[in-house]
Amino acid sequence: MDVLTELGIGLAIGMLAGTTGTHGSARGRMTILAAVIGFVAGFLLEGIVGGLLGLAGAVLACIVISDLVYGASRREGSGGGALAFIVSLVALIAIAIALLVPFVVIALVLALAWLGITRHRRAQRKHAGLRVLR
Repeated sequence: MDVLTELGIGLAIGMLAGTTGTHGSARGRMTILAAVIGFVAGFLLEGIVGGLLGLAGAVLACIVISDLVYGASRREGSGGGALAFIVSLVALIAIAIALLVPFVVIALVLALAWLGITRHRRAQRKHAGLRVLR
């Protein structure tokens, strides 16, 4: 169960890093920063395995959440700030879940993966007609 704690902490770190809503190379740099912080946090708690799980959780969460916040801020203008605040609160809840009930972290990972996959599929369908025109 300890490894799930490091994974949950990595997810929370990635969520907080993703609230910047960066896109392109800036998102890559923010993801690398979240990965390093997640690795260090996991390494300090559980060793190399914890570090790798913290890294994986931070990368997954940062990519998905930054895409979500970027899309919301692009559509709503300054409305992305409110979403970033909500995501920050969810990250705090994720840390509490990881520390108190580690097995629920699996549900958090599945929810983030589902969110990322559905957003990717929706973007593919949106641009499918444009590819036919080439």
